[in-house]
Amino acid sequence: MVSRFTTTKLIKPVTLKQLVQFGQPPLNTATLLDSARYTKSELPVRLARRVKAFQNLPFIVGTNPYIMNVYNLYCNSFNVIRNFPEINDDETDREFTQLLKQTVNLHAENIPTLARGFQECKKYMSNEAIKRFLDDLIRARIGIRLIAEQHIALHERSDPNFIGIIDARTHPENLIRTRADFVQSLCEVHYGSFPEICITGQTDTRFAYVPVHLEYIIAEILKNACRATVELSQKIGRKDHPAIEVTISRGKSNIGIRVRDQGGGISAKDLPSIFEYSYTTAKQENYSGNVLGSVTTMSMQAGFGGPIAGLGYGLPLARLYAGYFGGSMNLVSLNDHGCDVFVKLKQINEILDEVEI
Repeated sequence: MVSRFTTTKLIKPVTLKQLVQFGQPPLNTATLLDSARYTKSELPVRLARRVKAFQNLPFIVGTNPYIMNVYNLYCNSFNVIRNFPEINDDETDREFTQLLKQTVNLHAENIPTLARGFQECKKYMSNEAIKRFLDDLIRARIGIRLIAEQHIALHERSDPNFIGIIDARTHPENLIRTRADFVQSLCEVHYGSFPEICITGQTDTRFAYVPVHLEYIIAEILKNACRATVELSQKIGRKDHPAIEVTISRGKSNIGIRVRDQGGGISAKDLPSIFEYSYTTAKQENYSGNVLGSVTTMSMQAGFGGPIAGLGYGLPLARLYAGYFGGSMNLVSLNDHGCDVFVKLKQINEILDEVEI
């Protein structure tokens, strides 16, 4: 790796409420400049922490070309943002916003790249050490992306329901239907058929959330459910695929989504491993050309935290996204029958003071 990197500056905890305040109407030049200055001051500290974490990896792991590539991206992003001029007018704000967009795009494939790197290096680190590194990295990346894309969205969003990247009236039924149509289309291309996906429950639910996070979670769950259902049908000669059932429920401050399939479930020996990185029941193949492997990449806007499918990162990532705002994701399997996946999400407007980024 390059020369050692040191940072002594502490990350200042910021609640989601503080970040959202930059997007409160009416937006004006002063508000946008405040947001830009905050973003410029906060991102280098967080990027520096990630650089330091990479440098603390075992030497042979850090020199893996895939891992080195991501490390260099973090180093370069740190230097570019830290050295950007002071933001004192509209012009420098626009230039800074454009820089953030470019940076977000450059980091879009980080997780798939790291997945390949750690697959090659897994004999040099324990599974627990890899999990700790990736959990910390991905949580940090979610925070980095929220800060960066919140500022970008302030310049681009015109929908009054949005405060930056937060949709105050996220409609889970519409979002699930859009992801379902997409996954079904991919499933048909890959397998020649697909199961129906039925959405029931409190379908009129609206709540405040970051919709792109929910898009990824739902896409990953539906992709797994469709694959399991169709593959079991092919295995046992089942002519008609049983439908996948998605049920929406709403409490005072929580939203529940249950996805139920009849795809055969997960064996008892495999069940403890389903949320481990690199664990997958899929055949090992070139997933860059696998049409179902592309679903999660396409289901989530490019950012500092990009998803991957087929290398065993889908469910761990989905659970991290579900848990970031205090929610949860759990799976119950009935072997030889199917799985229920339960997602519980907290309404963002209920936890603005609690969530630190």
